[in-house]
Amino acid sequence: MSIRNENEKIDYKNFRFEFLLSINGHIICQRLFDIRNYNKEVLQSLDIKWLVDDCVIVIEEDLKEKSNDELWKYFNPYVEQTQEDINKGKNNHDKKHYFNFEIRVDRKTVIKRQFDGSVYSPNTRYQVNIKDIIGELINEIRTVFSQKRFVGVYEEVEI
Repeated sequence: MSIRNENEKIDYKNFRFEFLLSINGHIICQRLFDIRNYNKEVLQSLDIKWLVDDCVIVIEEDLKEKSNDELWKYFNPYVEQTQEDINKGKNNHDKKHYFNFEIRVDRKTVIKRQFDGSVYSPNTRYQVNIKDIIGELINEIRTVFSQKRFVGVYEEVEI
């Protein structure tokens, strides 16, 4: 095990693993990282499906919390909401906003999950900031990808 010099730069381009979050095809966040003790059997297991579901839940919870903060920030109980205000908000839901979360190995997508972003406030949706949860997502991926054993049979069906 070598100790890295503080001035030594990390060459992220050589990392095999990455996750990518995008909305309507526009990249929001892409992170490259390495995994020690990678077990390629994960790609043929249910664990990878459960992993991507868990990661999406973490992202959705973060976006939900930020949307709630945004809505309460501009809430004024002393201003009556008009029908025009209500109708103005309905136009924002005409266009669908789809988030995609994918995990890649060697630049190839191994699993991808899409979820609806239209339920979040426009400011949250257009200014997505997940830097607080990036470490959690990478740790979740590393943990599952380096497991020794995986679920390969479910309900007596081999995957």
